[in-house]
Amino acid sequence: MSDLRLYLLGTPRLLLDDRAVKVARRKALALAAYLALADHPQSRDVVASLLWPELDEEHARSALRSTLRALTTPVPFEWIQADRMTLALKSDAIWVDVNAFTGLLSGRAAHGHDTNTVCDQCVTALQQAIALYRSDFMAGFQLDESLEYEDWQLVQREWLRREFADSQHDLSNYYLEARRYEEAIKYARHWLAVDPLHEPAHRQLMRLYMANGQRTEALRQYKHCTDMLDRELATPPEAETTRLYEAIQSEQFVLGQLTDLETSPPAGVMPPLPSLVIGREQALLQLKRRVGVGLPQGRALTVIQGWPGVGKSTTVAMLAHDAEISRHFQDGVLWASLGEHPDILGELTAWADALNIGEASRARKIEGLSAQFTALLRDRRMLLIVDDVWQADHAAPFRVGGQRCALVMTSRLNDVAGALAPTAEDVYRLPVLTEESSLELLSKLSPETVASYPSDSRELVHDLEGLPLAVHVAGRLLQTEASMGWGVRDLLAELRSGAALLLAQPPSDMLGVERDTSPTVAALLRRSTDLLDVDTCRRFALLGLFVPKPATFDLDAMAITWNLTDPRPIARKLVNRGLLEPVNGGRFQMHALLVLHARSLLAEEGQAS
Repeated sequence: MSDLRLYLLGTPRLLLDDRAVKVARRKALALAAYLALADHPQSRDVVASLLWPELDEEHARSALRSTLRALTTPVPFEWIQADRMTLALKSDAIWVDVNAFTGLLSGRAAHGHDTNTVCDQCVTALQQAIALYRSDFMAGFQLDESLEYEDWQLVQREWLRREFADSQHDLSNYYLEARRYEEAIKYARHWLAVDPLHEPAHRQLMRLYMANGQRTEALRQYKHCTDMLDRELATPPEAETTRLYEAIQSEQFVLGQLTDLETSPPAGVMPPLPSLVIGREQALLQLKRRVGVGLPQGRALTVIQGWPGVGKSTTVAMLAHDAEISRHFQDGVLWASLGEHPDILGELTAWADALNIGEASRARKIEGLSAQFTALLRDRRMLLIVDDVWQADHAAPFRVGGQRCALVMTSRLNDVAGALAPTAEDVYRLPVLTEESSLELLSKLSPETVASYPSDSRELVHDLEGLPLAVHVAGRLLQTEASMGWGVRDLLAELRSGAALLLAQPPSDMLGVERDTSPTVAALLRRSTDLLDVDTCRRFALLGLFVPKPATFDLDAMAITWNLTDPRPIARKLVNRGLLEPVNGGRFQMHALLVLHARSLLAEEGQAS
């Protein structure tokens, strides 16, 4: 029988008997990839709307039929099972590298040990899986006309990158325990190459170099780590990394101490530890009390709400890593980040793996996994965190904790937060930073600027109204300018006007789940305003006419601006979307960064007309 192979790790290609199959249409390859990773037959209507979102139903289905012919005609046997309603790849007719990769990794569950152990059989499987990973999923392939397909492609790419990185980590640990340091170093380098900013990988290399008698290389690795963190994130290394460096420098490194000192929860899925957080001590204290730390009983549910960019994701990440949380929830922490287009099954599967029910997770049924979690967590004490919820029904599969668990969710949308929370008391509004905390944060990001221009710096953070996203972006821009040896006074003035902030890229650890790998601040804010209908979005843009510092207005002012007798329905929509905030005396406030965003929308409208 002929050998048909689909390669998706790297540039996608279809081979028949080792010869490339010419696929004339990009969407034909996109279709093959989508069907290859699906765990059940896919609806024709769903696939058609995914690949041709700009077409009506009839034309989209016609385009799908044409594309399907272009994909199947060059192959002289049936490899796609198609009926009037569904499409699916015939798994016995085609080999797919992604499925082979994941099959090798999931096969480790049959080796009779927990997921943290690597046996000799695991090593063979891991090495075979790594050999299949030529590059990232569908590298270089884009489908610009379908944002939803690109969202799906990005989710798969990040998931597979994570699996690849974890495989390198596991192999490095295996050879470390075997005292085969050269091989352990090789895999640790590969692990670090996947994410050069991942400090545990840097620390692994530092320890391995020391164990292998390469003290100079260990010190050089720390320098490489600090330089990269400063250049990319404008942040210092974690305390654990610095302590390790100091032990190596002072020749107090203990050879047997080959793992990180920090303790991890017994089970869990953890977010990355934020690199720099200032001024959140009170918020963290309040949240810990809400979930029951130091109290006989805490709230079963807390929904954190706040302005876009106020730091909701950063705050729950700090909560997950808090030492008191670790002691209180002795069975661990489970964290998931959803976003506008969540991979709910992927997040639940990660929870299943952490709870050692990976065998069951391969059933890949959301309802079944939720039921298993509900039974398993009935008597456990765990903290469940679901970050960045855009629709209330997206969060339903994660409401699985028992009486001793606590659930924390975040949402930028007031109406979603209200739908998630049984009572108003279950919603926690995350405040902006105080002016002093904002100035301290700016001084950490750009110390030369604050030292040389203290008055201008204070005016800047006052104008930014305590929004961490705005302060982070401003600080990084100022530090870049200062590191060039240029004056920053002009940039300070430009930042106060706001244009430079909207065009800048936010720090990578503040992105959350995004469709764009390098979005601007304006693009992040658009994620909220794109949800509005055209008329409401235009009226939001008109609020940019108000002067910030802060921008507050009442219903009468909105009625005049919008030329409406009753502005309350529009105001209610904007409040529900998290774009306005009610304040005392029947007035409303819009954050300065949102005012700038509204002005940019107004300018675009003027240019379009």
